[in-house]
Amino acid sequence: MTKRPQPKCPICEKPVGLRPENQSFPFCSVRCKQQDLGKWLGGDYSVAGRPASPHEIADELRRGGGDN
Repeated sequence: MTKRPQPKCPICEKPVGLRPENQSFPFCSVRCKQQDLGKWLGGDYSVAGRPASPHEIADELRRGGGDN
């Protein structure tokens, strides 16, 4: 059987312990987890596509769309 490579932290690329030993998975630490959140909140990351308008969001919620 082939051994899977150990995952790397997407922020610092250090080896990442798997769950349940690592509460910060897929990051190596709380620090890297917080850095990633800061990048999302700071606009460094984005999801491809145009932003939905408030009207489109309201329509989707009325139809019961979304992840629920």
